[in-house]
Amino acid sequence: MKKTLTAMMLFAFAGSAHAVDLAGVEIHGFASQGYIKTSPDNNFPVSNSGEGSFNFNDFAVNFSKEVNPDLRVGLQLLAMDRGSYGKDKITLDWGFGDYRLTDWLGFRAGKIKIPLGLYNESRDNDAARTFIFLPQNEYYDYERDSVNAITGASVYGSVPVGPAGTVNYQFQIGTTPIPLDGASAKNYSAYISTVDAPLTTTDVNSDTAFVHHLEWRTPVGVRATFSGLHTSFDGTASGIYTDPVTSATTPVTAKWKFDSWHRYILGVEYILDDLTLATEYQRDDYTVSADYQNPALENFTSRQASDGWYVSAAYRFTDWFELGGYYTEIYADRHHRDGSTFEDLGVGAPWQTWQKEKVLTLRFDPMRNLVLKVEGHLIDGTWNMSEYTDASKRNWYLVATKATVFF
Repeated sequence: MKKTLTAMMLFAFAGSAHAVDLAGVEIHGFASQGYIKTSPDNNFPVSNSGEGSFNFNDFAVNFSKEVNPDLRVGLQLLAMDRGSYGKDKITLDWGFGDYRLTDWLGFRAGKIKIPLGLYNESRDNDAARTFIFLPQNEYYDYERDSVNAITGASVYGSVPVGPAGTVNYQFQIGTTPIPLDGASAKNYSAYISTVDAPLTTTDVNSDTAFVHHLEWRTPVGVRATFSGLHTSFDGTASGIYTDPVTSATTPVTAKWKFDSWHRYILGVEYILDDLTLATEYQRDDYTVSADYQNPALENFTSRQASDGWYVSAAYRFTDWFELGGYYTEIYADRHHRDGSTFEDLGVGAPWQTWQKEKVLTLRFDPMRNLVLKVEGHLIDGTWNMSEYTDASKRNWYLVATKATVFF
């Protein structure tokens, strides 16, 4: 029964018997409402979480139809709220046509989900996982709108490798949509803002992106993945500079660029009956630059090398109760994990260049198609806090609850 329940949740949006079927069109969906509270000075990832916030929800409905045995089409509409972004605006989360010529060769075109890491393709639905927040280095909430799907085309397939299991592959080419009012744009604004000149992104352009993904599924419950995303993007921003001595204000505009961005994720998952163990390592390399149209601010070009990792475990004790936890570390500069380069520049404290989290989650399934969760985080460092304030604290907490109904 427990295995049946887990399988039902994992594949609820891939064609289960619980779908609504109208003239051959399968319809699935979910609605999640949460509450989040963090330390008062550390708002993340909901902009007003320090005060305690219900601006923490997700709603989605997806449609799919098998046109013929080889051709399938589908799309998902999504709305979410995280306080300063999302605001329950309905967006096209993904939508594509899928033609499978053979088991080892298929094609997709449209807005296609990006297979980054173990869980990026399934991260939409809270009911499909143990945790409310997946480890933020690999599944950063402020990048969900830019790394969830690529607009373009892909080739994919599954190749049996005898007693060793199956190897699945995907290769994608296109552009990663970056909405101007989304969380990613806020994240880029934070990169080029200063204490005296907070900037807001006013335009974003993406270059051609490439994605590759290999997955090895073994007969003994081990799944190993290696993924990569390669792209560049640029934009403009504007704001107001306030002189710290005279308090005089002048306008600022800036051109910025994230160039030669390369992301790699290596992951391993092991499932044995009701136990799931997982670990992933991610590294990012890119060059970020800003050209400020204001003499008070100094232009910069900087090569960045960040990384992070996590280990997680989850165990389903009964049909209705599961316990999970993970530990994760994230570093802005993997060559100087102590934050010394940041401190040498005099632009902040060393702990603003890392984030280390201990997480514990309780999951309850009190009835069919309903999931309740409670999750606590103890955190050291603030590297992920995109909506940065000088008042942020080094050691802080995050508590979240969430209820999800799905069909």
